[in-house]
Amino acid sequence: MQILNHFLELRASFEHGIEHKPQAITLEEIAARLYCSTRNVKLLLKKMCEQQWISWKPGRGRGNVSELTFLVSAEDMIAKQAMELASSGDYKGSIELIHQLGKGEALQDSFVEWLFGFFGYKTVEHETRLKDTLRFPVYKWIVTLDPAQCFYAFDFHMMNQIFDTLVQYNSQKKVIEPHLAHYWQVSREGLHYTFYLRKGVLFHHGREMTAQDVLYSLERLQKMGEAACQGWMTAGIESLSMLNRYALTIELKQPNVLFLQQLAHSSMAVVPEEIYKDHVDIFGRMPIGTGPFRLERNDDYICKLSAFDSYFGVRPQIDQIELWRLPMELSEAQQSWERVQVLVNMETNQKPVGAVGKDAEWHQIKQSIMGCSLLTFNQNRQGPQRQLAFRQAINLILDREGMIQELGGFREAPARSFLPDRNMDYGPALQTDVERAKRLLAEIGYKGERLRMYVYGNNTEDAAWIRKQSGKAGIPVDIIVRSEADMMKLEVVNEADFIFYHICMESNYDLHIIQTLKEANSYVRAHLEPVEKKRVDEAIDRIMMVPDEEMRIALLHELVEELQASKSFLFVLHRSQQTTYHDSVKGLSINDLGWVDFRKIWFTPTG
Repeated sequence: MQILNHFLELRASFEHGIEHKPQAITLEEIAARLYCSTRNVKLLLKKMCEQQWISWKPGRGRGNVSELTFLVSAEDMIAKQAMELASSGDYKGSIELIHQLGKGEALQDSFVEWLFGFFGYKTVEHETRLKDTLRFPVYKWIVTLDPAQCFYAFDFHMMNQIFDTLVQYNSQKKVIEPHLAHYWQVSREGLHYTFYLRKGVLFHHGREMTAQDVLYSLERLQKMGEAACQGWMTAGIESLSMLNRYALTIELKQPNVLFLQQLAHSSMAVVPEEIYKDHVDIFGRMPIGTGPFRLERNDDYICKLSAFDSYFGVRPQIDQIELWRLPMELSEAQQSWERVQVLVNMETNQKPVGAVGKDAEWHQIKQSIMGCSLLTFNQNRQGPQRQLAFRQAINLILDREGMIQELGGFREAPARSFLPDRNMDYGPALQTDVERAKRLLAEIGYKGERLRMYVYGNNTEDAAWIRKQSGKAGIPVDIIVRSEADMMKLEVVNEADFIFYHICMESNYDLHIIQTLKEANSYVRAHLEPVEKKRVDEAIDRIMMVPDEEMRIALLHELVEELQASKSFLFVLHRSQQTTYHDSVKGLSINDLGWVDFRKIWFTPTG
């Protein structure tokens, strides 16, 4: 590996396409490029020649020009080495090499074909039974799997495989169902809850879950407060007490008709007390829960889940799930995807090459994503974005229909609300008027100050379009790309003048609108003025006491309309996504977060 690294470093110091073309260079120049002595360079060159990676014709005497010829490309070398490492089971070494390609040129087609052929569904005989494994690529990665800190849809999806909550929300029937708690009672005034736990529920490390773990999990969120993304969900708890090993009570400060839905939220998952306390620093990376899958591995490149044989519910049919993080450059690969059994794609509507001409074997599901993209304005930072007229001007220049037509992809419809199905009966008609926007800017004396738009992940294309549109009205915008981990930090969020991002929501609509307005590091909430934030909190306290769902949603709409009147944030677009799957995949369903539910899928043998 060390000699390969030296070869790659040396090759990177030359121009593209020089293979088999002699390059004039001195020994001293190579030593400078490799940061080592000429003596070591001679040894390295000898080894590379023995491997037939290069040809070396030394010049006569010190300082004289020699001839170096590269016989293989860096891409070929990395591809070959990555294949060998993967074949020998060193997946970590293989994927680390794959990521090195991000610094170089395009991948060789043969390597990409091999790589994607490596993914998909595999069955191997393991002792006395068949072991099914699904291995697939992703282009974003896990930030944290700690229920208290989860913020992104992908993290929530992964966390839901590992943890369980007291109760579950059935979005089809719109009812709360038993889960870790098999039964509960609520007092007539709605303040006192008693939960009775299932016996024999095991954490992944083998210890039985008890009422003490439930109490500890809720108290942990309470103590963390705003340091936890969803700490607000426990703010209404007056007291917690354990009746016995399998029963506990929760007393609320005031009635909250959404409290059971909150307990069903992933952030309220039950964690083992001693494991968290003993491993605070690594719990977000390697957590332990009671869920259908236990986490076996989670490093920079590979996440591995294994079905938990002692799961108290229905054990998953799939035995192992492996996620491989690949460089973003590979998301555009045009190679064969035939053996990748399930693909979730939010980036492009391209049909996998392996599916072309085989429509009878491959199927596609296209569906709207619950949620929308938003543009939030930081009203706590000095700048023109604090003025209503400026925010109105930005809204007027956002030609959302034009954005969809120009950028294409899975951009589906202009957004006037959080959810696509509420667009028709909610929010004013969207208009574009650049000239009117310019007049508004002139009225407030805007002098062309530069503004900072923060984005993360795959939002850069949309952000660049918004920057171009803003330029038409004379508003210069700098796009600042930050990591997902950085964009969970309030100090980073507060540096931005505005933030563009996409929010995914789940089907318990009222709770998730409230969550968007209440979670500690929500960009919408963080960018509200303190007075407006207080008004939102008071309104939500009242709304959570209203028993009628239609009335709650109507009151939420009024609150959101007020925020829209002041243009505190803007709705931008709704998106859809495409899931492609092979005919052998059974039990496939897509959850609200847009991901395949791992616990339900299974495979039939293919010839």
